[in-house]
Amino acid sequence: MKKLIPSVLLAVLLSLGLLSAAIWLPATSSRLMCALMARFAPPETTGLPAEDYPAMTKMITGYLRGGNEPFQYTYTLDGTDYLAFHDYEQQHMDDVQGLFRLCRFVMWLGTGAVLLWGFALRGRQRWFSLRVMQGTLLTLLAAVTVLAVVAVIDFDALFILFHKVAFTNDLWLLDPRTDMLIRLMPTDFFVTYAAIIGCLWLLGMVGLLVISAIPSAKQKKGSEIP
Repeated sequence: MKKLIPSVLLAVLLSLGLLSAAIWLPATSSRLMCALMARFAPPETTGLPAEDYPAMTKMITGYLRGGNEPFQYTYTLDGTDYLAFHDYEQQHMDDVQGLFRLCRFVMWLGTGAVLLWGFALRGRQRWFSLRVMQGTLLTLLAAVTVLAVVAVIDFDALFILFHKVAFTNDLWLLDPRTDMLIRLMPTDFFVTYAAIIGCLWLLGMVGLLVISAIPSAKQKKGSEIP
């Protein structure tokens, strides 16, 4: 029992830290966002001139990283200047920025957990159990795999559920006929992001499992030497 709780907590922190990093890194990359918008939200659909896409995505990713500038973009069409986002779209992105602040905090917690784990392995401290940690990581991996299968079957339902849990208002219910934000980020845009996040998290989890197996393998090899 002494080792159980620290082992489970460490595995959960490592997993959440990986997930936060897998969300943060792609979502704050303006190049990736620009490429996905160009693919899934072309100018003829959004009404935003193609030459404004790099600046628009730079503004969005900078805001998600914690920028203090208002979430707004001005573009020119046929000689007339337009504000891209309504007040309620800006308010929704304020909420999203709050989630990304939380994501960054969890990412740093995960980094701390990695350092703690590294020092523990290096010093051969056994306040945690590698077996329990591996079991927890495998359990989390299985749970997220089930979630991924659900997403493949019905992404829209899972997407709606996420928004209902993550937000305390209905500002996320946008209309593509009137709101630029949802035109720039249609369902296929989010599906691709979710796939990228899932792949990054999966690779990280496999890496953790491989690293956690090394001490046991060394021990076993050492015990076989006469």
